[in-house]
Amino acid sequence: MKRHLYRGFLGLLSLGLVLALLLGPSVPAGASMAAAKAAAIPAPELLSGEISAYPIYGSAVISDALSFIHSKQLENGGIEGWSPGEADEFTTIKTVVALGAARRPAATMTTGGNSSLDYLAAQAISYTHDLTGTLFPGRAGMVTVAVVSGEGDPAAFGGMDLVHELTATYHPQTGAYSTTAEAGFASGAAGTVNQLWALLALAAVQEPAPLSATAFLIELQEPDGGWGWGAGYGDVDTTALVLQALLASGNVPPTHTKVQEGLDFLRLSQAAFGGWEAWGAPSADSTASAIQAVAAAGYRPVAESWARQATPQEALLSMQAPDGSFGGNALGTAHAVAALTETPLPIPGRVQRAGLALGWLNDVQNADGSWSGWAGPDPGVTCDAVLAYVSAGYDPDTVMARGSVTSALAYLESAAADYAPVGPDQAGKLALTVEFAGGNAHDLGGVDLLYVLTDTHYSPTLGGFGTVTNTWHQAYALLGLAAAGESIPPMATQTLLGLQQADGGWKYDLNPAGWNLTTPDSTGLAMQALLAAGMAPTHTSIVSATAFLRAQQDAWAGWGNANSTAYALQGLLAAGQDLIDWWLSGHSPLDALAAYQKPDGAFVWDWAWPADNSLAAAQAVPALLEVWYPRTGPGQVEQSTLLPYAPVYRGLDADRTVAALPRVAWSEGVDVVVPFGSDLDLDGAVSLEWRAVGQGAWMTAVLGRADGYYTATVPITLPAAYEFRATFADGDGVQYGGELAGSVALSVTLQPYQAYLPLAFKHDADS
Repeated sequence: MKRHLYRGFLGLLSLGLVLALLLGPSVPAGASMAAAKAAAIPAPELLSGEISAYPIYGSAVISDALSFIHSKQLENGGIEGWSPGEADEFTTIKTVVALGAARRPAATMTTGGNSSLDYLAAQAISYTHDLTGTLFPGRAGMVTVAVVSGEGDPAAFGGMDLVHELTATYHPQTGAYSTTAEAGFASGAAGTVNQLWALLALAAVQEPAPLSATAFLIELQEPDGGWGWGAGYGDVDTTALVLQALLASGNVPPTHTKVQEGLDFLRLSQAAFGGWEAWGAPSADSTASAIQAVAAAGYRPVAESWARQATPQEALLSMQAPDGSFGGNALGTAHAVAALTETPLPIPGRVQRAGLALGWLNDVQNADGSWSGWAGPDPGVTCDAVLAYVSAGYDPDTVMARGSVTSALAYLESAAADYAPVGPDQAGKLALTVEFAGGNAHDLGGVDLLYVLTDTHYSPTLGGFGTVTNTWHQAYALLGLAAAGESIPPMATQTLLGLQQADGGWKYDLNPAGWNLTTPDSTGLAMQALLAAGMAPTHTSIVSATAFLRAQQDAWAGWGNANSTAYALQGLLAAGQDLIDWWLSGHSPLDALAAYQKPDGAFVWDWAWPADNSLAAAQAVPALLEVWYPRTGPGQVEQSTLLPYAPVYRGLDADRTVAALPRVAWSEGVDVVVPFGSDLDLDGAVSLEWRAVGQGAWMTAVLGRADGYYTATVPITLPAAYEFRATFADGDGVQYGGELAGSVALSVTLQPYQAYLPLAFKHDADS
């Protein structure tokens, strides 16, 4: 059965000015095409940037678009631009960004053995400098954004340090990033484009932007609320990029007046079909840019909150040609890919994702230095957090909750005497953590953790630690001893080896309960322990474990949830596996792990349980950075060079609700759509009340929730004027325009219709 999405005419709203902003200039006053969905219908298959709608990353829409771009890739790795057979740096930059947004490594698209990132590296110096060697700040910023998205190092790219050269163009007296560079139509002069890309580059590498730099960009705003080329009016593409730059800078929140004015400009510029136009025709580039800006402001999914005759996403999808392209060229197609995933600029690489996660962890750290588990402060979760900070090169003695003077390591010192005797996994994990952080496991808060391990928890008779049938008891004990450089009893290694199951994996223990299956996390942990104990990667046990992980890998190259994916990755890295060999359908396991992260840095264990999860965040960071235990990966964490921790900017809480005006339309009764954005933890709520204008009592309507909106059909048949009031509530906060509060109430008025207006409709091929 085909699904129909009906969109009817809006009645007259009493909020005249807000209505004008909502509808835009191309729709007759008092009329808009609005979604009229029955409350009983299931959640639609809206496109979203979260793993709850993960199929978008592997959908035919994305695959066909990327295939088209690949057809335009030349032997040098560059992407063909406007001149046939010639690579274009700007189009290539956008391609690298598109791949990052689609969670595909840049190396998945190559021609002649060269990727787009390889081409940019070869062109980096010539593209970012004029003939005198003077830098173009905007071009350097664009390349930096692409390099980070493509998992490169902008401090050492193509023979130059992009970040150093870019920051050298900053003028503190004006706030501008500018130079005297000139080449053709390109200029390094102070202006909107150079400034916005400089700010996006700083955000990409997670460096703070000077307040004067954002102030300079704000001052370039045009009278109509947009940004453009200084001609007195804004344009959609530039405004969208400026909004992303301001929001990413850390100096300008979504509630800022100038951000709201920019969003109003986009709303007023939106065409009736739901997308945006350029030169009077639907534009994939402009629509894509606007979608990214709207997503950056918290309207995720970018759907009903910005719906006209169709949602912006639907409007963009309607522009895809049979060959997979958008606009018939690689540039528009690359723009569209990033927008369809609703990923605003800058797109973080795995190092930056780790930085966001650590920033979130710091925000939820307790005053006593700990992190909480199921029942309050938990030394085990705190160990994972400390391991995460050290993996990123930070000294855990400097990691403290805001306003506290007690560090994470100080908490573990105070907890060691009570925690270590509980079990060998506790004592071993503590030993691993303190040694990994450059401390001494023989003396953590006066406790000799290694003595506790070997004297209290080890049984020479049974040849194992604690419960000898428990994988985690054995594995963490071995890791703790190995981290401290202590000898490991050979029988203990054999005990852990003996717990391996016929399928090559490990269970938590040998409990016969139905839940106790071989799992990727237990297997990854056991692999690290055995390899730390001296087992060769070629040993039959490790080979069998690797085969188990291969069999358990899901369609997105991960292992079902954040924690399992992290531990499986660490096991593979410890075994010397090249992660390129573990890509599936263009996705890498690192991309799969990153898909469990929210835009503000928090991780979920699984999107079926979308609450922020400290353990998932802490365990994800080392894997993202390719660090395993007790050794480290390519970064080679040196405890002697650990740096003081300083958090990075993460933006507003992604779990807040971003409210939008309700839309009401006459049909058989009154159809109501209450759109919203964000609320990624799904704990926000909306109540809907209605009454005839002039009546005192409010009636309550029953709402059904879908992806990004609530719906109701109110059984009204009397042609009169009615008021509708939607009240949004969320413990994480509710944002509406420039307001951020615990709850927000929004009201609209529907006027009586004089005659039945036919509904516009479209057929959706989905059954």
